Amino acid sequence: MKPVGLDIGTNYTKTTDDGKEVILFPSVVVFGEEKDWSLMKKTQKDVYIGEEALDIVQNMENVEMLRPLHEGRLMHKSYLELARYALSSLNVNEPVIGTGLPVKSSRQEREELTKNLETELKAKVLLLPQPVGTLAHLGIETGVCIDIGYGTTDVVVISHMEYLKGDTMLMGVDRLYENFEVTIRNKVGISLTPEEMTNLLTNEQYEVGRIRGGKRISVAHNSIIDDYNSLMVSWVERISNRAKMLMEGLSTTIVDKIVLTGGGSALPHVYEEFQKRFEDVGKIIVPDDPIRANAKGYYVLAKLYAEESEGKPAEKKEEKSKESEKKETKAEKGKGKK
Repeated sequence: MKPVGLDIGTNYTKTTDDGKEVILFPSVVVFGEEKDWSLMKKTQKDVYIGEEALDIVQNMENVEMLRPLHEGRLMHKSYLELARYALSSLNVNEPVIGTGLPVKSSRQEREELTKNLETELKAKVLLLPQPVGTLAHLGIETGVCIDIGYGTTDVVVISHMEYLKGDTMLMGVDRLYENFEVTIRNKVGISLTPEEMTNLLTNEQYEVGRIRGGKRISVAHNSIIDDYNSLMVSWVERISNRAKMLMEGLSTTIVDKIVLTGGGSALPHVYEEFQKRFEDVGKIIVPDDPIRANAKGYYVLAKLYAEESEGKPAEKKEEKSKESEKKETKAEKGKGKK
């Protein structure tokens, strides 16, 4: 079976089957509906995923957009469509899937996700606390990881790859974007999707335009970055204060490595603000690609899981063959004595 790392996030889904190249697409599902005109029958689909679904949502009214996760909770089974699309993009069948859920997800949610993935996709599933993926990717077995996703921020503490404690905060990128979107709407009169806001913040050349009232209205990076910075500072402060509470009383050997990951850590100036607030605790480490780091780590652990699963029968066969060789040797020696 083929190991696969699968990180179904509230905003983006990331997947890899080699731990290096990661496919990323928006976690958006739109189910098809009958259209007034059909120019090409081949374009008719029952379900649209990712960028294609996003294009439909941005340009058509009265279309239901589904994001399967909200505040770290599985809201409906359309997450299976994202998983199915991820596997088809990788051209993988019957995989061993390494994936994650928020630290404080319920046992029922974990069991439901595992069962549905295994049943619908004919897969074996290794389910982990979300931030563990990044730690596995970095090869860190003892440390703290703060994973800022779109819907939640998860903090996990591990020692020698054993879970010690963790927490899930309903304080992800969405909280920052909610206030930021209101600011932009009041300033220029248009609403933006989370994907557009991310592009605006991370790409200085990016521009978003809309037609409103018969006029072209646009917003660019330079016109909104100051508003973002003022909102971001207070947002980081709330997350860092909660993380420090979880770390209270920990051995300094555990907090020697504090990892910051997830899409939130890739936003402008977030790393610098976190480092200021943890300068008396330790240095903050950020992976080269924090958005894809969990998926890469899930792949590493899925590969180990697959090798262990396949290795056990092989080891038993080897033991049996060795025992049979010993018996044959003894039998040959016995024949020689006779």
